[in-house]
Amino acid sequence: MPHKIGFVDNSNGQWAHYNMLAQLRHFCGGFGDLGTITRSGTGNGTITAIEASPAAITETWTLTCTVAAANGGTFSVVGSVSGAQADAVVGTPYDNGLIKLLINDGSTDFIVSDEFEIPVTQGAASAADAEWQVLRYDTVSANRQLILKGKGYTGDEEIFVGFRTYQDAGADYYNLVAAVFTGYVPGNTFDTQPGARLSGVPAHNNRIDYWLTLNPQRIALAMKVGTPVYESAYVGKCLPYGRPSQYPYPVVCGGMLSGAPATRFSDTTHSMAYKGNRANMGLRTNDGWTQPLTYPWVNTYVAGSSQNMRDTADVYHLLPVEMFQSNLNLWGALDGVFYITGFNNAVENTLVIGGHTYVVIQDVWRTGFTDYFALRMDN
Repeated sequence: MPHKIGFVDNSNGQWAHYNMLAQLRHFCGGFGDLGTITRSGTGNGTITAIEASPAAITETWTLTCTVAAANGGTFSVVGSVSGAQADAVVGTPYDNGLIKLLINDGSTDFIVSDEFEIPVTQGAASAADAEWQVLRYDTVSANRQLILKGKGYTGDEEIFVGFRTYQDAGADYYNLVAAVFTGYVPGNTFDTQPGARLSGVPAHNNRIDYWLTLNPQRIALAMKVGTPVYESAYVGKCLPYGRPSQYPYPVVCGGMLSGAPATRFSDTTHSMAYKGNRANMGLRTNDGWTQPLTYPWVNTYVAGSSQNMRDTADVYHLLPVEMFQSNLNLWGALDGVFYITGFNNAVENTLVIGGHTYVVIQDVWRTGFTDYFALRMDN
């Protein structure tokens, strides 16, 4: 399954947390990646509003002017694999289900045989058959919204998650909200979707470095922002200790804050959900949302203040993050998130274990032995 490591900033004139939401849509939705567009010929018009859909495959699109016209024209559209598609008309939005774009007239008109070439690479999530369906993407509201539906490993499941922005320039915070729902109603607001559980994630209006990993049943994110500090989120299913007939919707919503409070990344009290017994971590049980304890953080011999695991000859042992209710239920483990000791360790270290790469992330600003987790970079 795919992962992506990169950064967003405000270089396109938008706050970075807006661009982070756009990246979540693009990558998780399985949208294709665009290469460098080339133009040849006489006309100096441009192509804008271009996007390769989740159905896009790796190929090169060739657009050739077949009918010239003053301040206009018609272009044939041919994919190197998909073949000839419907023609595109200058000045009219175009969408053939694989690629959408707008050809704009320039100061010099197009002539017959003028050409554009657009390389497209299939989206990593789509190539892995792990893409999430985009149910809503609102970039008009100040609090922009993204709602996704996952199909799970069976391909027939319905897992509803979302992200939205919230911000206050005067208070200098620019945050995301991670959310999990039990269903989707198009007419409902983001926060009033069925069974909504929300957890804020402090972000930034400037550069955000991120580690984003997904599979068909969950999305996990870590971000480096600000001074720097490290913020994380997990939405989607866990690995339940029970059959689907016993436990049909074992979803987790884990962020850094309870709800969507006005908390800046520089706040020194917020902490990652994975340590458990916190309001910023919700586990959906058959009885509704609960606030689970987590192992190994609850175990003083493994993750205590005076006793802690360490590496063995530079080999780090990863422990599953298991969620439980004291003396009652052991629910399951997080998918791809593991406890790792901070002994002789550091944030952003990478480990390769069993053919999988893991990145070490810390809890905001904390650097104690128990303040780290390992995030699997799905491949």
